[in-house]
Amino acid sequence: MTDTSFWIAIAGLLATIIVSSVGFYYAHRAQRSPLRELLHEKQIEILMEFSVACTRLQKAAATLLTPNLTKDDQDALDRIWDEISYNVLDIAQRGAVVLPASLYSAMTAFRVCAEDFEIAVVKSGETESAYYALMGAASHVVMLGRELSGADGLSVESLNLHNKSGYRKMNNIGRVALGRVSRALWNRGRTEDDDA
Repeated sequence: MTDTSFWIAIAGLLATIIVSSVGFYYAHRAQRSPLRELLHEKQIEILMEFSVACTRLQKAAATLLTPNLTKDDQDALDRIWDEISYNVLDIAQRGAVVLPASLYSAMTAFRVCAEDFEIAVVKSGETESAYYALMGAASHVVMLGRELSGADGLSVESLNLHNKSGYRKMNNIGRVALGRVSRALWNRGRTEDDDA
């Protein structure tokens, strides 16, 4: 075998290895893409269900704070609260399988805040802080969900919340700070007569 033949054989062998590797890479990628798309679809489905359920639970919480509810109204609200709470539990448990751990933890924190609010209402204790904690926990989940879905990055009207570290930053803000923001927005523009 001559020197030239040897190098041609080596080049042919290397080309075969490169083509095989590229083919393997694209075959692997083609298999993973449908799984990734399915996962993202399930994540969006869970997040949308949760958003609707947590909004309904927040509405029920606000109504529970209404003074002088009749016994019938209170009983109806209790049934609605239980129904929505079970729905939120089901959604969160499905989310445990497909959502990132930090987002699932935020959903679980929302559920804990809902339970704390319920206990405060039943014991007629300090409901205001429990209510705002619930609002903050809901906002935390929704904002993390927006980062996961890329809603801000895909939107023409993006508020520039979406960047490489946006998800981590939003997770670090936490429900306590978002609860304070909710409280400040709630109280903005209200007069003392509104609180009476």
